Amino acid sequence: MFGAKNHYEHALSGWLIEAGVRALSVEQARRPVLHGVTLKNFDVMVEGPDQVLALELKGRRDRPWVSRTDLFSMMGWQTLLRGKAEPAFLFSFYTPSHALPGRVADLPCTRHETPAGVYRYSLLRLADAQRLAKPRSAGWATLDFEWGAFVRAVQPLHEVLAAPIAG
Repeated sequence: MFGAKNHYEHALSGWLIEAGVRALSVEQARRPVLHGVTLKNFDVMVEGPDQVLALELKGRRDRPWVSRTDLFSMMGWQTLLRGKAEPAFLFSFYTPSHALPGRVADLPCTRHETPAGVYRYSLLRLADAQRLAKPRSAGWATLDFEWGAFVRAVQPLHEVLAAPIAG
C-alpha cells in the first residue's frame, strides 16, 4: 500500500491490512495548486463506516507537532475535497521494544505491536488541529499542541474506522 519510506508508514500499512481497512496511498510526486500555492499531499485515504478520511501521517516519539505547511496544506485539501473526504492528522507514536512509553502510555490510541516496538495511532481532526496549534519554532515554521488539550481532542484510529482493535 504505502511506498513504506519509513518505519511509521510500514507499520501503519501493516495495521490497515490486518484490520481489513480499505485504503489508498497518495502519489507524492504530483502536487495540486490552490490559489497559486502548491499543497503538500496527504499520505493515505481510508474508508470508515460513514466517511472517507484523508490522513497525513505524523511519526513521533512523544511530542505532537506539525509544520505550518502541513496545516495549511490540509486546509487546502479540505477545500479541494469538498466534503467527499475529511482531512485529519494521524499521529503515530513509536516506542521501541526496549524503552518505556512515558506519557504516551495513557494516550487514547489504537495500539499496534511489532517486534521492533509499539505504535500508538491517534487521530486529530483538522478543526481540532487548527484550534489547538500553537507556535513551536518560528525558524522551522512548526506548530505544537499542549499535551492535555491534545489528549482530550484525539481519537483512537480503530474507533474512527470502526475496525477491530489489532494487537
